[in-house]
Amino acid sequence: MSNSRATSQRPAASIPEAAAAWPGVTTRIAPRGATAIFLRGEELAHVHLDRSTLDMPLGDERRARILDEGRARKWFPGWISKRISSDADAADGLALLRESYDEQRTRGATATPAAN
Repeated sequence: MSNSRATSQRPAASIPEAAAAWPGVTTRIAPRGATAIFLRGEELAHVHLDRSTLDMPLGDERRARILDEGRARKWFPGWISKRISSDADAADGLALLRESYDEQRTRGATATPAAN
């Protein structure tokens, strides 16, 4: 029985495992048991293995687009929640997370003064 549960959590667990390999990303267990994913101290997302979801804060335009595309559902204000029940869901969730990662890295790069 525990093996079945571990198998059902595997697609969701693959997201923080993959993101942790990206430069600058750190992960840690949040107070409610989710695995939070950070870039330079800013939370990009968190994954709840117990309910197999990826929860992410997004800007209004991107959030509206993803909701309109049916890729996730509304969560808290400014957040989406994506169910991760298959490898395809995990791949899509990782793609969403990568977009946020790339946006944050770009913002960080433009906010950092150039070295002389």
